[in-house]
Amino acid sequence: MKDVINNRFRELVAQGQQQTRRTNSNNYYVASHEITPVHAWLSSVSNLLQTVSLSGSVFFNESKTLMTHENMKHGIPSEIVSKMLGLLMSAQQEWECGLMRRIEYIVSAETFDNFIDHAETYHKGNKKIESAVLASAVLEDTVKKICLKNSIATKGQSLESLIDELSKAGAITPVKAKRIKAFAGVRNHALHAEFDDFDIKDVGEMIKGVRELVEDYL
Repeated sequence: MKDVINNRFRELVAQGQQQTRRTNSNNYYVASHEITPVHAWLSSVSNLLQTVSLSGSVFFNESKTLMTHENMKHGIPSEIVSKMLGLLMSAQQEWECGLMRRIEYIVSAETFDNFIDHAETYHKGNKKIESAVLASAVLEDTVKKICLKNSIATKGQSLESLIDELSKAGAITPVKAKRIKAFAGVRNHALHAEFDDFDIKDVGEMIKGVRELVEDYL
């Protein structure tokens, strides 16, 4: 995965340098026939930066700011393209020095996806217990990883308290926190062998919710 990201950085930097060479700096906006490829490039850069950087970081926030600039409503300002290229090149240097998002979170996301796939297979086979236990393990580890990403200590804290801490820190919304706590309830029943206290539909909702957590926050 790290090699994939390294290659993507190089590809986008090369594309951006080509784009800026083609863009006439004397014009405030990118020429109409260049809008489609330039917008595609900007979107790819923004996606990469928000994937490899922590939420709230300079790269995460600046890429969002550039993509939502007021003048983007009327076209693509040449200045936005130049600034995004500069941001990308800076991020590439930071990434290569290991100063951005730790690769373990990306690897964790892939691993968790595999476990969730297995849980989903058990769920489709109407195997409530097996699917619940697998999904429960991923839920707890995912919440802990999200906490670590947001500098929240996890040692000695219950799953419910960690969810509260994430909500207080603004990492997740109160509504999202309430949903995750509902999944934590299913998890508690599963781990204490209280299998009559939840049904296969509850497990399905937990699997769906955990997958969303992995995809959106790791």
